[in-house]
Amino acid sequence: MVKRAVRKLTSSRRARTLPEVPGGLAEPCAETRSGMANPLRGEVVKLYKNLLFLGREYPKGEPYFKERLKKAFMKNKDVTDPEKIRELVARGEFVVKELEALYYLRKYRAMKQRYYAEEHEP
Repeated sequence: MVKRAVRKLTSSRRARTLPEVPGGLAEPCAETRSGMANPLRGEVVKLYKNLLFLGREYPKGEPYFKERLKKAFMKNKDVTDPEKIRELVARGEFVVKELEALYYLRKYRAMKQRYYAEEHEP
């Protein structure tokens, strides 16, 4: 049974971060216990992916948006206070809503120009 547990651990992706101890079982290192256990990490990754997706249509171009997005996330990478992380995620979600509004407005203006351009001409 012990061999089976070790075999499972060595076949998983986390096996690289788990050092072997003399007893033959793997012991989680400090990184996996603290860094991966943060429940807000998933929210942050989801926000980042969502912003990357929305950045494809940014008016100044995708490379400009990606650079600014990366700088913003890297600036706050050392924040560990859960309340501060929630505050930053809320700010990011606000930015998502603003970008969506920008894109909808741009789409609306383009449609309006196509369909109502003839009425305004004398």
